[in-house]
Amino acid sequence: MKTIQEIQLSGFDELGEPVIQVMDDRSLYLQFEFMPPSDIDENGLDFFDDFDAQLSNAIGLPVIWDDRERFIIENPQPDTIAKIRHFIETYR
Repeated sequence: MKTIQEIQLSGFDELGEPVIQVMDDRSLYLQFEFMPPSDIDENGLDFFDDFDAQLSNAIGLPVIWDDRERFIIENPQPDTIAKIRHFIETYR
């Protein structure tokens, strides 16, 4: 698959903000620099254990936690990017 568009997000991790990659098959990859965010200490790690479920609930679609820093939305809807942006920008 090939990336056809990248959408920068902000408000999640000042040392490496995530990006949404729109793939040529129209699926979305939510790619993080660090997961959990770089400023989280060991006491806060549990909060991110179900990040895929939290994201899925926020966007109303299944989310695949592909590896530590990548999440895949296979069949996004027209408002999915806006919902992801809102989720990320208001998460913390």
